[in-house]
Amino acid sequence: MKLSTITTTLGLGLVLFGSLLAPAARGRGDLVYLRVSVFNSSPISPYTIERAESEAGRIFRDFGVEVIWLNCPQDTLREASLGRCAEASFPLHLHLRILRVSRGLKASTVGISFSAEDGQGCYADLFYEPILQLQEETHASASVILAHAMAHELGHLLLGTNSHSPSGLMRAHWTREDLSKASKGNLQFSREQSLGIMNRIASQP
Repeated sequence: MKLSTITTTLGLGLVLFGSLLAPAARGRGDLVYLRVSVFNSSPISPYTIERAESEAGRIFRDFGVEVIWLNCPQDTLREASLGRCAEASFPLHLHLRILRVSRGLKASTVGISFSAEDGQGCYADLFYEPILQLQEETHASASVILAHAMAHELGHLLLGTNSHSPSGLMRAHWTREDLSKASKGNLQFSREQSLGIMNRIASQP
C-alpha cells in the first residue's frame, strides 16, 4: 500500500497532491523552535501519539528545529479556545488533527495539508484508518507511520506547495522500503529540505 498525501491550496482551486518559548528564538546551540498543536479525534491511543511525537521531534531536531508539542483537548476544539492550543501563526505555530478517516479523499490517503495561494498554511489532517492499513500491510508500527506522516505534513506546510520529492520523507507515495527505513530512523528530509525548513522558521522576527 502506498502513502498518499495531498496539499490543498485554499482560494481559487486545488493545487497538487498532496511551546511557548520566544517565537523562532534561538535557544540551546543553534536550535529554533516550532510549536504544534495536536488534536486527536480518532481511536489512536495517547501513548501512540506521544511515541510518534517523540520520533517526529527527533527528525526535526536532527537539523536544528525543536518541536514543542501541545497535546490539546480531544473532544472539542471549543475546550481549547481559551488556551494556547487554539493559537496558530505561520510558520511558528502549526496545527495537526488526527481523524478516523478522510471525507471525500482516497481511502489510502494518510494526510492532507492546507495552504493559501501564497503558499502559507497552518493546518494539516492525518487519518487513522489508512495508518492502520499500512501497519497491517508493512508491519511498521503505527507510531512510526504516524511520526513520519506528521513530519511529512509539517514539511508541506513549511516548504510550501510543490514540495514532494522523488525519494525520502517527502516522497508522495511511500513504499515498503521507505517504511523499513522509517522503522530504523533513516527516512528523513533531504539536506535542501532541512535547510529550507530551518530558514523558514529562523527568518521570523
